[in-house]
Amino acid sequence: MTAKDYGVPKGLPKETTSICPECRKLIKATLTEREGKVYMDKECPEHGHFSDVYWSDAELFLRAEKFAYDGIGLRNPMDKGNENKNVNVTIGGERFDMLTCTALANIDLTNRCNMRCPICFANANQSGYVYEPDYDSIVEMLTMLRSEEPIKCTAVQFSGGEPTIHPRFVDIIRKAKELGFAQVQAATNGIEFAKDFDMLKASQEAGLNTIYLSFDGVSDDIYLQARDRKMFDVKLKVLENLRKLERPPSVVLVPTIVRGVNDHQIGDIINFALENSDVIRAVNFQPVAFTGRITREELSKGRFTLPDLVKAEGEQTGYTTRDDWFPVPVVAPISKLASLLLKENKVTFTTHPHCGIATYLFKDDKGNVIPMTRFVDAERMSKGFYELAERAEKKRFKKLLVFKLLKLVKSCINEDELPEGMTRRRFMKVMRAIMSDKSKETLAAFSWKMMMIGGMHFQDNYNYDVERVKRCGVHYATPDLRVIPFCAYNGGPGYREEVEKKFSVPLDEWKAKHGDEHC
Repeated sequence: MTAKDYGVPKGLPKETTSICPECRKLIKATLTEREGKVYMDKECPEHGHFSDVYWSDAELFLRAEKFAYDGIGLRNPMDKGNENKNVNVTIGGERFDMLTCTALANIDLTNRCNMRCPICFANANQSGYVYEPDYDSIVEMLTMLRSEEPIKCTAVQFSGGEPTIHPRFVDIIRKAKELGFAQVQAATNGIEFAKDFDMLKASQEAGLNTIYLSFDGVSDDIYLQARDRKMFDVKLKVLENLRKLERPPSVVLVPTIVRGVNDHQIGDIINFALENSDVIRAVNFQPVAFTGRITREELSKGRFTLPDLVKAEGEQTGYTTRDDWFPVPVVAPISKLASLLLKENKVTFTTHPHCGIATYLFKDDKGNVIPMTRFVDAERMSKGFYELAERAEKKRFKKLLVFKLLKLVKSCINEDELPEGMTRRRFMKVMRAIMSDKSKETLAAFSWKMMMIGGMHFQDNYNYDVERVKRCGVHYATPDLRVIPFCAYNGGPGYREEVEKKFSVPLDEWKAKHGDEHC
């Protein structure tokens, strides 16, 4: 992990590389500040000028950039012909090396689904073919991820389509655990887990750690617009079934935010999560990405960026200000220091600072909600970890490292601002619990609720930034044992269509063999 001029933003304007939304050829782009926002401007010789809001808050953009790091790269030993080289991605005919390890791997189990969402791009009926790797192919993909160098992948999320309708879903969960994945997740609409408790229990017993539950709002008018059917009762039933389990998987609510559809319920979603924190551990908002051709007026009206999320959360709940939010790589120095202490490379979140943003909320038994950043100086702690990691490489300093580390953490906690009933010692116990599976029990002992609130804005062809792709930490594994960054798989060069067509069967052929169900 490297950082130049730690804590100093690079500033605006900034040159980068993007693509033309029409022909997808590489073109130069400029990020500039206008009226307090950051715009991406680019010119295609054939299709003309394009302008889009990149981040709607220039000040927050620059503050996030202070936490920019480059990772140590990624190698895939099972990629024949490229096994000893860094993983790269081809965009517009040019190759770009990946700089960040796989923080989370996605494996699509199928493009079939038990819903027909208007905003979905994976539906088998629309594509004309069925993509559904068999069990052995999926095991190969999992094995490939566990062989990655210099840092083995430790977290995998099964997605789709709807992954829970794969005929060997539970077997796949079990095999992932056997291969050593610490985090095994499923991105689901929840229908199967709501109607089939035995399947949910079998998934939990097989090793399912986390359910990424699509959750667009707290009322059915939202689901009727976004999903073309009522779904709120389904979400409630999933939570009800989880409470029947002794050690249920944790839930992350995943709202896809569309301006004018559900952006007014951001605060309601957060409060719902806090009220159900016995099973819900986080909310991960995902502003919608614009796929396909849209008018410039539609783009301007519909664009919703991460600073818009921050602003909406503050206005709707009053819990946070923009100073309480930090980009994902704020925690990267912690991983670097852990790698040095343990003499083993650990997953390091050196993702691009403008890909995601997050904060932690604490709620006491009196209903008071306070962001963790009010009593922890997150920026100072991150910088301190980085400096300790840099110095820890010197043998003479290692003997004092634990002492220096404890002193740093203590100095970054403002005990006067801690929530009622929490001491510095108790808070340190909670922080240790967060790193394990015991945070629910630890928090319950102190009558506290804690919730991570985050946002991840995946790219589309209008705001596409190659620098973000190079630093992506969410990667797809494919049946031909390649590793492809999320925003190259679903946007930009669009690897999804290439991969699915190569490893699919025509829809008519599938229906002839299996029937029309779930296509």
